[in-house]
Amino acid sequence: MTEADPNGSVAAAEESICALYTELALHPERDFGWGKGKENARLLGYEAHWLDLLPEAVWESAAAVGNPFGLGRIEPGMTVVDFGCGAGADLCISASLVGECGWAVGIDLTPAMTAKARAAGRLMGLCNVEVRGADMTAVPLADACADLVISNGAINLSPAKPCVFKEIFRILKSGGRLWFADVVRDGTEEPSSSGSWADCVAGAVAPARMIVMLARAGFADAEMVAFTGYCTAPTTIGATFRALKP
Repeated sequence: MTEADPNGSVAAAEESICALYTELALHPERDFGWGKGKENARLLGYEAHWLDLLPEAVWESAAAVGNPFGLGRIEPGMTVVDFGCGAGADLCISASLVGECGWAVGIDLTPAMTAKARAAGRLMGLCNVEVRGADMTAVPLADACADLVISNGAINLSPAKPCVFKEIFRILKSGGRLWFADVVRDGTEEPSSSGSWADCVAGAVAPARMIVMLARAGFADAEMVAFTGYCTAPTTIGATFRALKP
């Protein structure tokens, strides 16, 4: 099941996404028309400790739309998988929280971002980080391997969101949790057919629709927690969600 771009194929949507996020990885100083970097993370409620601990080179290409770390507590020894890890800011925070006995795995489709995430792990001196280049609908990880999956502004980019949620459900252990921040549709108007997939407009869906997709994938206790105030267009807004694999 896909939600194809009305102005082109799924492949074209993925190409535009990779092109934009390659630019963000290589040229973070550019104005992309939406919030990014350390100050954006500060506005979204990231703890000052993480803002200070992670070097600017890790924050500069971070395009957070919310703060998944406000949705619960990450314990030492956990395995955390970050879907759409981008430049690795959330991945490095996760790796620091799970400690040497835990593991943090980042998944991203854009080669320039996976390279930057690997570099972020090295820069932070983290030995418990792994980054894999893959589509979120086909993750090269074993069944029931993760305690927690996080994501930040990435699932809305997929034209196959139900498949992404099924893949997350597959890799989570029983009792595992999903915490994510994403861009959703704000109000009753459908996004413009000219909206960009890469700018989180064409792929945005209503919060209630996101909850339905989570339930159909098998998740329990799925809920939207709060709006974050982040927006990429007049029809979009950031929101945080959490769900449980029974």
